[in-house]
Amino acid sequence: MKIDANLASFVLAFVGAVSGWITWWINKLKFERQSTTQQAVAAAEKALNDKRDFNHLVNNQIQISDGIAHGFKDLEEMLDDLIKELLEIKAYLIRYGIAPDQMPRKRGNQE
Repeated sequence: MKIDANLASFVLAFVGAVSGWITWWINKLKFERQSTTQQAVAAAEKALNDKRDFNHLVNNQIQISDGIAHGFKDLEEMLDDLIKELLEIKAYLIRYGIAPDQMPRKRGNQE
């Protein structure tokens, strides 16, 4: 049985081309799957980072609000102390006849 060289070379070239194409296709699918996975991971990381940043902003706003409330509480305490001291001074001045006898205005009362 004689083997035709042209036919054998054609079959060999065809088999080599088909196997190369199949290998290329498999690698392309792997690369696309890997690329898709990387994009999904990147999107998930971005969403997580955005959520973490938003939570940091919310917590910072809460801390700022607490700080302002605490500052106003301290300010109110200082004003209460000042009012008490002014009342003592006024009482001293009235006692020794330096100031006229009248009631000092209290906070919240508008006379």
